Amino acid sequence: MPPNSFKSDESFLRKLAVGAAGTKATMQRLQDLGFQPIELERGSSGFKIWKTIKIKRVRVPDILCLKSGWRFESRGKTKTEISMSHSLSDPNRAWDAGMREDDFVVLVLCGQASESIVDWRATSPIHFIRVDDMRRAFARKLVRITVPKGVEEGSEIRVIWPSVAANEKAVVNQVTATGIQLCAIEGGHPQRCVTARKGGELLPLCRVGDTVERNQIVAAVVPAVLQLRCPDDVGENFFKERLSSAALSERYAAAKALRFRGFQESKEVLSQRLADTAEDIYVKLEAAAALAAYGFEEGWAFLTNSVSSEFAQVQLETIIVLSEIVAPQSQALLIGALADRSRHEEIRAGAAWALGEFHTDEAGRALTETFDLASLEIKVEAARALLRIAPDQKPLLLELIRNSPEARRDGLAWVLARDGAFDPAEIVRQPTDDNLRRWVGYIVGYGKERFLESSIEEVCKSDPEVYFSASVLWQLLVSWIHELKEY
Repeated sequence: MPPNSFKSDESFLRKLAVGAAGTKATMQRLQDLGFQPIELERGSSGFKIWKTIKIKRVRVPDILCLKSGWRFESRGKTKTEISMSHSLSDPNRAWDAGMREDDFVVLVLCGQASESIVDWRATSPIHFIRVDDMRRAFARKLVRITVPKGVEEGSEIRVIWPSVAANEKAVVNQVTATGIQLCAIEGGHPQRCVTARKGGELLPLCRVGDTVERNQIVAAVVPAVLQLRCPDDVGENFFKERLSSAALSERYAAAKALRFRGFQESKEVLSQRLADTAEDIYVKLEAAAALAAYGFEEGWAFLTNSVSSEFAQVQLETIIVLSEIVAPQSQALLIGALADRSRHEEIRAGAAWALGEFHTDEAGRALTETFDLASLEIKVEAARALLRIAPDQKPLLLELIRNSPEARRDGLAWVLARDGAFDPAEIVRQPTDDNLRRWVGYIVGYGKERFLESSIEEVCKSDPEVYFSASVLWQLLVSWIHELKEY
């Protein structure tokens, strides 16, 4: 396979971050509208990249409402268009694969909020579009199908449902058979949106006198709404019945829903999913997670076996499932996987990542014990996980950096510098430990803005050499040369 046939890490990470921002914005909007959303497609609200062990999951929409049973496919975009990836040759990769007619595609424009490649925010209203409307427009050939993407972006094509959006917040002045006129609220030129187009007219989605937001779709070949009313609760039986559906995506969603909303009558059917040798492993994992979350031993037994599966993909997916069940049993399984040197490095790194959900001394100590390993991948995930639990584990971290072997102090210093919120002078009070004094200089140097000025002054008084080393870092970090790169 050609070396450039896959997206680069940076390009792929950017795409994941935009999608995650769109999913989070969609879930927040659904909550505001009275829905009870959960992440249905695991990982859709995050941007963790598993590089070596590839997981092929069930094709389902990103979000499920526990109350209504409605499903939502979120699409974070960097330009306002209604589009979906598509394949003309593989039906499993068609734009609507795995979707029901009553599902919604959700469009939200996202903009980069800072220099960080993973920091994106919604910059448009949240648009809801029913899949059955999109299918009708697709069948009537009211769409555009793009040429394949370049090598950097993979080989999928896109289907685009033509639309037009407001450039600025505006008032709708005119709606005619051929177009819409918008008048920007804060001045500027009026915007003329042409709706009479070759190949199919755009449907106006606004009326005269309406106020529309920047990047709001005002006309399209499909209806796109900003408001939805959540129907009455469908009840447990809705999901219980779908555990026996012929559709894999329905069984998967039902098992996951029952874990999050709880169940009184579905235990037997969940157990049947585990006992069915023909059932898909991902449905079994969700059924096991539902049972384990409510204390049923057969669920824990299945997860215990799965985390030691002969297949690396199953091990990694089980670790991710365990991260979602914050219980002593799941923590013990994760710590065991992290400590098992016979496992694949990415499995152990995944266990470290998962322990970032467990704000306990046991998790903190297990993560710290990785910092003298040879594997950089495991150490990096452990440090990031430890940073997530640091606000609740500050006394433990201070104890560990004082008393741990020197080889483990770098990871601890990185965490403490980036979390701050303690008195660094507490560590300096061990003046005979030169290695520790060097790391205190690093902590104060990189974490200056996270410490009280009085704490910095106390370091200066108690150990001027540590203060001097920190001040050297301060000078470098604010210099223009700090981020300078060679090309």
